Parts: sequence; structure tokens; C-alpha cells
Amino acid sequence: MKKIAFLIAVCVISVAFLPGQGYAQVRAQFSYDGTANCERPSVSNFPIHYEGTGTLSPDRRAFLDLESNVNGRESYDVRLGARPTAANEGSASLRVLSRHSLRAVRDYPNNIMIVDIKVVGTACTISVENRLKPGKRQYTFPTYVGLAYCDKPQVIKTSCKSI
Repeated sequence: MKKIAFLIAVCVISVAFLPGQGYAQVRAQFSYDGTANCERPSVSNFPIHYEGTGTLSPDRRAFLDLESNVNGRESYDVRLGARPTAANEGSASLRVLSRHSLRAVRDYPNNIMIVDIKVVGTACTISVENRLKPGKRQYTFPTYVGLAYCDKPQVIKTSCKSI
């Protein structure tokens, strides 16, 4: 579950106010709330909450500080547009779709998660889509106790703003 918030956060900080001629130093604040119903471990309506801040620097590096009720405090340093990188139980990638839009893709063993961010002026929108891979029936996510096997996770609320 921690990679869901990571991707949302990286998208937020990477796309916020991308200028037409290059990249500016940008800081963003974000939050994500959701629920998970899992078979292994057996848990229903587990509340998920993430929040944090991030910075996109002119050299296309994104820095992220994240706090969650699932994995505690985490920090990341990523490069926008790099090839997919290894992540716990899969990979993650980040791509620019347009001057105002960015897509992050997190690949898990049974599914992929696609996070699209669009920023125009001070408005920021986030969409999160989870897709099962062909032939798979459960979503999988890394946790402290190993791989969790879950129903489709429910996104309750996301928010982002430039700071």
C-alpha cells in the first residue's frame, strides 16, 4: 500500500506548474485516504492514510517525505522520466504525458496501478486506477508481513496543492 501514496506524491511534486521552457523548483503538499479488504492477511475496511510534501528540482529530481499509518515515515529521491526502477515486489515508473499531466505506473505481481496527475494554475487533480493483469483474480501489495492479497483497493480521497 505504501507505493500507492509514493506514486501519488511523486506525481504531485513532478507535475505541479511545469513551465513550457523547463523545470522550476516546486514544492507540493498531498494526502491520500483509502480502504483495503484483504484475504491474506484477513482484514476488512482497513483505513489507509498518507500525507507528505515533495519537491521537484530544476535537474528533474523529485524529493519526497511521506508519513503513513501503514509504513511510518519514508523518504524518496527519484528522477523524472527514468526507466522503470525496481521496487518492493515489482517496479515503478514516471512519465510526462503533456505540459500539465504526468503518469506514474506501479507494477505489482498481480496488478498495475496507474496514477494520473493534472495541474493547471493552482488546480491539481489526481486519478488512481488499479488493473488486474490477465488471468489474475486478486490484487497484491507488499506489506510489513509479506505480500497481501486483496480485493480492488478503494480510493476515498486524494488532495494536492502547491506550497
